[in-house]
Amino acid sequence: MRTPLKLSSSLTFLNEWVIPALWLLGGIGQIQYALRIPSPLAKWIMVIAWGIGFILILMYSWPIKLVTLDGDYFVISNYLTSRRVPISHLAKVGESRLGRGPTIILYFEPPPPFGKRVRLITPWFSKRSDDEIAAFLRSLIDNRL
Repeated sequence: MRTPLKLSSSLTFLNEWVIPALWLLGGIGQIQYALRIPSPLAKWIMVIAWGIGFILILMYSWPIKLVTLDGDYFVISNYLTSRRVPISHLAKVGESRLGRGPTIILYFEPPPPFGKRVRLITPWFSKRSDDEIAAFLRSLIDNRL
């Protein structure tokens, strides 16, 4: 039996769950501080700035998933549930330099239960590993055509 190929970084959990939770908890303290400020305008500016930051963090973090390759299937997990998705459902591979380091975005058609787009945090050893993983994933699509 072959060992599954782990495509995701060990820091995936941190990026998917811990950082948004810390921003949320920090925001509670920030809002309490804002309520003590005498200026109503300053209160609203702080609350709105925190809210915009939280929305941006959620937009970045929500599609992050733990991804491994097991035979002819991707095993995609959000740490609460795991789903097996056939490699043949991979439609496109994109790369993003936005956020806390380079990520790979997998687009699926038809979409798996986690959505059409899955963000993959690759191991942070070197930029070369990101390029190698992206090239490998693109080769899975090319081999199918």
